[in-house]
Amino acid sequence: MRNRSFLKLLVVRGFLSADQIAALETRHRGDALSVLGELIDLQTAPKDELCRLYGDMLGVAYVDLNCTIIQSEVVNLLPREFALKHRLIPIYRFGDAVTLATPDPLNLTMLDDAARLIGLPVGAVFSLPGDVLEAIEVQYASLSVLEELKARIDLDRLVPETLEASPELMAQLAGDQVVIELTRHLLLIALKERASDIHIEPTEHQVRVRLRIDGNLQEWHQLNARLLAPLVSRLKLMAGCDIAEHRRPQDGRISLSLGSRQIDLRFSSVPLLEGEKIVLRVLGSVQRRSIPALEELGFSAVNLTLLKRIISTPNGVFFVTGPTGSGKTTTLYAILKRLNRSGINIMTVEDPVEYRLPGVNQVQVNSAVDLTFASALRSFLRQDPNVILVGEVRDMETAKIASQAALTGHLVLSTMHTNNALQAVTRLVEIGVEPFLVAPSIIGVSAQRLVRRLCPACRETSPMPADSVARYFGDIGNRTVTQWRGRGCSACGGSGYAGRIAIHEVFLLTDAVRRLIARNASILDIQSLALQHGFRPMIYDGLKKVLRGVTTLEEVERVTVQSSDA
Repeated sequence: MRNRSFLKLLVVRGFLSADQIAALETRHRGDALSVLGELIDLQTAPKDELCRLYGDMLGVAYVDLNCTIIQSEVVNLLPREFALKHRLIPIYRFGDAVTLATPDPLNLTMLDDAARLIGLPVGAVFSLPGDVLEAIEVQYASLSVLEELKARIDLDRLVPETLEASPELMAQLAGDQVVIELTRHLLLIALKERASDIHIEPTEHQVRVRLRIDGNLQEWHQLNARLLAPLVSRLKLMAGCDIAEHRRPQDGRISLSLGSRQIDLRFSSVPLLEGEKIVLRVLGSVQRRSIPALEELGFSAVNLTLLKRIISTPNGVFFVTGPTGSGKTTTLYAILKRLNRSGINIMTVEDPVEYRLPGVNQVQVNSAVDLTFASALRSFLRQDPNVILVGEVRDMETAKIASQAALTGHLVLSTMHTNNALQAVTRLVEIGVEPFLVAPSIIGVSAQRLVRRLCPACRETSPMPADSVARYFGDIGNRTVTQWRGRGCSACGGSGYAGRIAIHEVFLLTDAVRRLIARNASILDIQSLALQHGFRPMIYDGLKKVLRGVTTLEEVERVTVQSSDA
């Protein structure tokens, strides 16, 4: 076998037995890379661990392209045709050397040819074939290609100004090959820009395309107004919606095939005066999203200690609160990843299922067959669970069942939409759960928001304005408080920010707080007591991240409520 040592390593590490290895050798005819792909599909071990093992066998590093920031200016050093033919892509440059990602990093002839085309020395790292093909498709997407596609569309043929938008015309628009390519390319560029939402908005004279990147909605591109009908028709067809319906809002789901995975997008259309507005929410890939460890989520040492204490409790309800898109599900799955072991029965009900975690029993809500949060939760209690995750507590029935499950020996994790951690307690009472049931069932609440992270390549120090110092730190005399700002560079696209990080507040309920809840006390009384017992609001965690140079004061103030308690 070409890379027989890889199979030996699998046996040594205890992933497979000798008999299993023999069967794999026969089935894959000596192709170790094919064996690796099957082991990943079967979830024999974590993908990263298997890929690092394969990279070690080759003598090169493994790079997960789904988790790596690729330098776009380096990608363009190599022609797309060459990259696609040889399944390799430039990902970054250090000094005078360019690093290439490829599933065949020992192919020296290919690397020499790439070095000649780039004009610089190259080195190679190992990446999975599907990930490389996906990166090529996404990273070579550009506005210039989009403009070429727009120029190829014959608007007079496709969208005659005098013709009504009949169902037949809509179907014709949706199936036009150039429209298909244009729509896909637009989605690819949005993925390249790390957009979480894509807004396609008609105005009187044009179609405005905006992208939400790192939480901020940004102007991105403009299209001819006559391109709206082809674009909307194509997206509706992809989402399984009625392309002939323009008067009512519609919702759907789009699966975009990329390399070896599917990217899911939630589709929403709303009729405006000028035409239909489309918003696409990028949900990611259920099959391949990696689940971070709790320690990677940006919790402060104090908050992380509180959180670990909460989830080590065998029974009770723990809520993660925050607005849509604040990372609540990621936090919950990081907790499940920590709790997941062979002796624990974990069951989840979600809408939608955003992560796959081996060893966890996951249920997708399906209203068509009356599979709701409440009905699934009732069934879970007859499945001998230790830990239950409920995607969201939305109504009294689900809230009551969750509280009763907690009181009968289960650890229940869920999300709720509230402004802060303390409000989660009173929200349960507001939706109809009796205070005497809420008080003993909740063990803790964590609230979070996402703020933009300063670009590490161009951040620099600056003094904090005097009014901000006075507001948050009081009278400190002539001392200067130093904060950080992003100057803007090529690595961050001139924004000064790169990625996002969460700020948190973690509320661990004490017996004294439980007594207040049982008496149906106000949120102000609960907050006053919680502060006396060491609770720190979210802005406190945000300010610490500002002083450490992780984010800026403007970002923290954008997502938090100003309070004298800071």
